[in-house]
Amino acid sequence: MDERALKDFRACVADTASQRQRVRELVACGQWRTAEPDSERARAYALRQRNLGARGGPESIIGDTEDFLRASFLAQGAAVARAVAYVEVSSGQVNEVATGFMVSPRLFLTNQHVIADLAAARGTRVSFLRELDERGVPRASTSFLLAPQRLALFSASDQLDYALIALGERQSGTATADMLGFCPLSDQPDKHVIGMNANIIQHPGGWLKMISIRNNTVTARTEHTLLYETDTEQGSSGSPVFNDDWQLVALHHWGEPYRDAASAQDTPRKVNEGIRISAIYRDLLQRLPTLPEAARPLLQEALSYQTAAAPATAVAWPAAAASDTREETSMSTGNDSGAQAATLTIPLEITVRVAGATATAASSPAGPSTPVPAQPQARRLSPPRPTHAQEALRIDPDYSKRSGYDPAFIAGVQVPLPQPDGTLAAQIVPLLAEDAAHGDGELKYEHFSIKLLKPRRLAAFTATNIDGARYLEVDRGSGRVNGAEGDAWFRDPRVPAGAVLEQDFYGAWSNYFDRGHLTRRSDPSWGSPEEAERANADTFHFTNCSPQHFRFNQSAVYWQGLERYVLENGVLASSAKGRLCVFQGPVFNDQVDLWADEVQIPSSFFKIVVWKGKQGLRAVALVADQSALLSESRHSLGAPQALPSVEVNHWRVAVTEVERMTGLDFGKLVRQADTIAAGQQPQVGEARQRITSFDQIRL
Repeated sequence: MDERALKDFRACVADTASQRQRVRELVACGQWRTAEPDSERARAYALRQRNLGARGGPESIIGDTEDFLRASFLAQGAAVARAVAYVEVSSGQVNEVATGFMVSPRLFLTNQHVIADLAAARGTRVSFLRELDERGVPRASTSFLLAPQRLALFSASDQLDYALIALGERQSGTATADMLGFCPLSDQPDKHVIGMNANIIQHPGGWLKMISIRNNTVTARTEHTLLYETDTEQGSSGSPVFNDDWQLVALHHWGEPYRDAASAQDTPRKVNEGIRISAIYRDLLQRLPTLPEAARPLLQEALSYQTAAAPATAVAWPAAAASDTREETSMSTGNDSGAQAATLTIPLEITVRVAGATATAASSPAGPSTPVPAQPQARRLSPPRPTHAQEALRIDPDYSKRSGYDPAFIAGVQVPLPQPDGTLAAQIVPLLAEDAAHGDGELKYEHFSIKLLKPRRLAAFTATNIDGARYLEVDRGSGRVNGAEGDAWFRDPRVPAGAVLEQDFYGAWSNYFDRGHLTRRSDPSWGSPEEAERANADTFHFTNCSPQHFRFNQSAVYWQGLERYVLENGVLASSAKGRLCVFQGPVFNDQVDLWADEVQIPSSFFKIVVWKGKQGLRAVALVADQSALLSESRHSLGAPQALPSVEVNHWRVAVTEVERMTGLDFGKLVRQADTIAAGQQPQVGEARQRITSFDQIRL
């Protein structure tokens, strides 16, 4: 958020402190219905509420607030949630995630501080149904691009902070726009009162879709905004805020902890601000006549549901996907001058279908996948059947700050990046950025580097420096040192489009795979707090992601924990200062690997840890084999069950064996440092040794 918008927000919070304290006191004593100062608004709101039934006596309501809701509340909320989407912006130096939602069959709404202008809109992807179903299983998501050339309207972050953009072509998935529903815009005066609860649907911290439905009190109102108190996270910007009838009342755009001077309790509260939908509606109505003739019908349609903005029935999923239709004639312009700002927001949204509304979806089949060499006898996994019921979190965009993997990291020795053999070298993806690594494809991140394989669309390897003496624990969710669990993954703008597997693949194949880290998020998280936080975030690039069976993290304990085991048991030389170098990546085997669509799934993963011991350089290599897991589909079992007999097999192997399997040359120094020649290890040429405890890994 820019300085002006932040200043205005904090002034509003200060000006309404006494009013909000009064509202909290009324809510605490069960008198929230008297909190609204506008008697006409209170009367109109009361008239439209459904009668919950006659009181049975003083025991009928127990507690401070009335928590009764219609039984249909949850079903309607579930239907509304379909219109809410996970927003990924990747444009120039902007790389962030947030929330947004449909407001008509063809228009999408989020914050201007999320999608700042036309260029950002062209680099945005929105993913619907990114959520768990009733069994706790991820649904198959559907992604769309945006079409700002058809319509794009912006209001700066210090004004109404909205970006209204036409939905574009479908990029992946099976759902069409008419299956998603939308949240109608309205400026009706009876949609909210001070003291009521607000309901919010969002993607906080980049997580799967979440909903906040209680203890979200609306405490104040200005001409253009509502203030309410609830828990929010980065990634919630652009969320819709609803009343108990799932009518859209605000577009969430900002929130921060705030300590009220008027409050008797000296505890900070999370004060959130949402832009009133009525204010956005009136602004759009004024802008309608100024639009090009071809774009005007798109906005006119979104504003036409004014009289039908009452709750509608939930959208029913058709038996088959609707045929693709595309509007070719619409075109629009928008104000492209809004100030960009970083901020949190937390609204909630609804996916409702207005009776009688026709929905034309801008959709098309997903683009072609990167070709992979065909295997005549390739065994293929079965994809999930279509599930027909299916504030901004950012990454540091200045990649020049990253120095990547350091070969001289361990004092006194050089441990270079592994070199691909001739065949593999031709498959390394070159970078788009014109820098020193453009030709050889080295993606430099904070304390680690990656090279990608073009035909596999996965990393050939990652190389990481670990400083055990300067390790800092970074919270997975907040991305801050000592900071809660997130799941946002980012595209790297230095990588050509289609060169790496992204959410399209992982969403479609979520019945088998999680998005697994190669370089673990904690490994490069050392140094200053700024460096550690940047390194943690960097591990959430799709370039560092691999398809790992959803049980992999449960049973790959030795592969996951090898670095820490070496740090704690490797008897490092004093000159080493707790430093390690770690190489890891997928192992492909055409004879045993399975295929998912046109993607070859690695049956196993390798890891080589290198350190300096008292006797000189040491190295240990391990392979974790997930092939035993791949016959289990998450959808076939519902929520994962305990299956102790099915696990990742770990093998202690020679560095030379990893080289043979991968086509990578780790160098003479690493091969000579291999501890596999020590006693009680498999001799060269012998079968692999299966590892069932850390004690078996001789360092």
